[in-house]
This record gives sequence, structure tokens and C-alpha cells, in this order.
Amino acid sequence: MLLVKASKSKINLKLEAVGFQFLGFNLFKKDLKIDLSLVQREGTTFFITPEDCKRQLDGQLKGGVKLLETDGDSLQFEFYRVISKKVPVISQIQLGFPQNYLLEGALQIEPDSVTVKGPKNEVDTITEIRTFRSELTDLTSDFSTNVTLLAPGGIQHTSFSDKTVLVKGQVSRFSEKVLNVPVTVINLPEGVLVQTFPNKVQVLVKANLNILKELKSSDFELEADYSLTSESNQNVIKIELVRKPLGVHAVNVLKDQVDYILKRE
Repeated sequence: MLLVKASKSKINLKLEAVGFQFLGFNLFKKDLKIDLSLVQREGTTFFITPEDCKRQLDGQLKGGVKLLETDGDSLQFEFYRVISKKVPVISQIQLGFPQNYLLEGALQIEPDSVTVKGPKNEVDTITEIRTFRSELTDLTSDFSTNVTLLAPGGIQHTSFSDKTVLVKGQVSRFSEKVLNVPVTVINLPEGVLVQTFPNKVQVLVKANLNILKELKSSDFELEADYSLTSESNQNVIKIELVRKPLGVHAVNVLKDQVDYILKRE
């Protein structure tokens, strides 16, 4: 259960003590606690009787100070039944890199999810938690920064397991390389051969320098599906990249179609 509000924020007490003890109350603030584990319930109403309230408060007063009476009202409390669930954290950080620098892999968020806890009507509306919008510019090395989470609008009684998350990433220097990759034609009719012009297409690859220098044309595969050619343009066939190695940041096929002629076996 989650405490939403109490029927009052102050209780008037009548005390009996010697003068210097009252002076101490004026000089030193003292908080008295109400134990809600002792709350009583009638239907949907939760309350603590004046007698229970007086007994709890009297037990917290110093020796020589006597609680004569309270203002005589029951303390009533409003509760919500609490549920909880985990929701993902979504980064709203904009990353800026100088030329030839890029993020290596995915942006890391720790923790990548938070537990929300509150009344069902609020918790059910929360599907994700976003970070505050911010910007990191001119990134040339690995970074790590704490970012505040943004509470969804209209949420009053729901709490979150974390108020900030750690956002970090690896930054690497990238370069480009052009490779000539053969085109493979698939789904040909039986007894038919095809010759494409050109038979190899340039592929522009962007990757980390260490990965780039190891790349070969055979690491990539281009396919042209003959079954997708149109009758209106039978001399042109579209090509598609169907395989690339891991660790490559971007691949751009510099020609999206090739000419072809058919040959009978």
C-alpha cells in the first residue's frame, strides 16, 4: 500500500511540563512519528483513533513532559494498492563526432531498465522512461556520463528505483574503403545462363581502421534476383547486399542495378 495523503498535516497537543522544558520545545524542533502499521480499517477508510494517536505520541515525549490531550479527531489516511514493473530506459542524448569518428557498437545504458512502483492506474500508463535531452559534441574518445531520468507527465504517486543512469560508449576512428564485389544472379529459369554488365559492383565500406584493413571482397555478397525483373525493362536487374561481416559500421552499394544478357545452355 502507498500512502497518498492524511486528513491533516498538524495535530494540536495539550502538554504539561515545567517552564524550561517548554523553552526547549521552542529552541529544538522535535519530530513525533505516527506508526501506520497500527492503522485500523473500516471498508475503504483507514484511520487511527484519538486514543491510539495519544498513546503513540505520549510514548515519544521526554520524561517530565506529559501529554494531556490531543485535538480529539481521528487521523484518516488514503492509500493506493501498489504494483511494480520494469520498464526500459530510452536515451535522448544527441552524439556529435568530428569527421572520421563514430560510435563503436551500441550506446550502453546502466541500468538499462528501472522499476516503477505505484498505483495501478499510473503504473499501467508507463511503458518506458526517457533521459533528459542533452548533447555531447566533438567526441574523439570513449565517454561516460550520468544522465537524469525524466518522469512521465501526470505521475503523482509513482516512485522509480533510479533517478539517474550511466550512459557510455566507445568511440573509434573510422575510414572508408572501396571493394569490387561479384554479382551473383539467383532464380534463373532452367537452361538459362546470364551475364551481367558489370559483373562486379563497387561497395563503399566504413569501418574501424583495424577492421577495414582486413576486409576482402569475399566478405561481402551481392545478389540479383532474376524472378523480380519486370517485362517492361528486361535488360536491367536490381542487386541487393545479402551478406556483410560483423563490425562494419556502414556499407553503401554504389550501383543498385546492372545490365544483363541471357544465354541458352
